[in-house]
Amino acid sequence: MEDIAIVRKVEDNLVYVEIERSGSCEGCAVHGICNLNDKTIIHKIKTDRDLKVGDRIEIHIKPSLKIFSSFVVFIVPVLFMLCFYVMGKFLFKLSEDLSIVVSMLGLLLSGLIIYLIDKLYANKLNFKIIKKI
Repeated sequence: MEDIAIVRKVEDNLVYVEIERSGSCEGCAVHGICNLNDKTIIHKIKTDRDLKVGDRIEIHIKPSLKIFSSFVVFIVPVLFMLCFYVMGKFLFKLSEDLSIVVSMLGLLLSGLIIYLIDKLYANKLNFKIIKKI
């Protein structure tokens, strides 16, 4: 995935770039991975390129990060609901109604796990600068 960014700060071999939010950012549940606490996204990228404040660059985000975040956001909650339902219904021999309530607790737990994953990976992104525009 490629995005356009603007260099906001240069320190030795580090550049701080600002990425504007796109429409796809609005509905993303793991927005902390991109540090979306305000209107723009600032990331620190290690580089040996000669960049100056105000330069526009094209950056690349690994597709594996997109796949991982999609899995975490969309698949993990469903898996937790199913597992908690099966445990409630067959392992603990609960009624149908109580098993559904237990599956909802699994959904809440998955939300907590997604939040923790979001916080854990927020500072571990690996961007590459493709070119200066």
